[in-house]
Amino acid sequence: MKGFLFAVLTLALASCANYQMGSTPKKKDLQDVRVLYVPTAQNETDETDLPGIMTNAVLQELDRDGTFRHARKDESDAILELTIKKVERSAIRQSTQQFLTTLQFQLLVTVQYRLYNMKEKKDVVPNSAVIGTTTFFVQGDQTESQRQAYPLAAINAAQAIVSSLSNSGW
Repeated sequence: MKGFLFAVLTLALASCANYQMGSTPKKKDLQDVRVLYVPTAQNETDETDLPGIMTNAVLQELDRDGTFRHARKDESDAILELTIKKVERSAIRQSTQQFLTTLQFQLLVTVQYRLYNMKEKKDVVPNSAVIGTTTFFVQGDQTESQRQAYPLAAINAAQAIVSSLSNSGW
C-alpha cells in the first residue's frame, strides 16, 4: 500500500513539474522578452483624452494577463508602441418617437501597435492593428456619453493587443 501511495504522489508531483505562469509557449522571437516598456500612446485623432486612457488600459491588461511585466525603459527587454489611428461612431438604435434622434451608438477605436526588441534592435511584432469596440446610450449630452465610453473601448483594444502578444506561440 505504501508503494502505491508513493507512486501516486510521485506521479502527481511530476505532472506539475513543467508548469509555468502566463501563456506559454511564446513565439521564438518573444522567448527573451519578459519586460515591456509602454510609452504613452501616440494620438492621430482629435480626441485628446484617449492616449492616457489607452496606455493605462494596456498596462492594466499586462498586469492582469501576467505573461509580461512592464517597467521603465532602462529595465525593459522591448518597447510596445501604441498609436491611436481612428475613432468612429455609428448609430445602432434610433428613437421611434423623435425623428433623427439616435439613442445608442457603437464606438470603434482603431489602435496600431508595434513591439520592438531593444536588445536585438529589430521588430518582434511589426505594425499590427486592433479595433476596440463598445456601445453606449446617449443620456443627455452625446459628447459626454461618448467620452464615458472611451475606457470600455480602450479595455477591449488592450485585451486584443495583450492576447495577441501572449498567445502568439499557440
